[in-house]
Amino acid sequence: MSRRGARPEADSESGYTVAERIRYWLVEERRLLLEAVYGLTADAAHKPLDPDAVNSWSVHDILAHRMFWEGRESEAIEQFLQGKRVELLDFPVKRIDGTNGAAVDTLRGQPTEKILRGLGKTRKALLEFVAKLDDDQLNDDESAAQLILGVALEHDREHRKQIQDWRRQQALNEDRPADPSPDQAVDRPELDTR
Repeated sequence: MSRRGARPEADSESGYTVAERIRYWLVEERRLLLEAVYGLTADAAHKPLDPDAVNSWSVHDILAHRMFWEGRESEAIEQFLQGKRVELLDFPVKRIDGTNGAAVDTLRGQPTEKILRGLGKTRKALLEFVAKLDDDQLNDDESAAQLILGVALEHDREHRKQIQDWRRQQALNEDRPADPSPDQAVDRPELDTR
């Protein structure tokens, strides 16, 4: 029986291959990111995470940022599968900040619910490409696929923690629970992880 998509336990991940861990964490980290957002009002989702900083992003902006880059990650895995040069690996580091800013600015006017639906679509597309990868392609430390997906995982993890920290700080500052009543909450679309 294949352990494809098997759940590696945090204290026993060494018993799983890189491919198994990547497949599992692609689903789990996205679930955790969406859980970190769940219950936010639309107004709260647009609040800057650091109101004292210039150009501070909101939760909405972070989600838009992830949606944009996940589209690029999907394109990169598709190129890898087709045996083409993976263009994302050539992306100039000096252009990252400008690209991030432009992507977020472009999507800032979209409702958060629409961004969440877009995230569901980009993750579904990425997982469809990942399903076509052989385990050997993901287990190879020199593989562009392993690199791209590792960055995608770290990206979700980094921003999830950022949102969780902000929500904890908001709850402490407001001396009340971080989650509003369910009728005021931003809906969390379910992701099809099949």
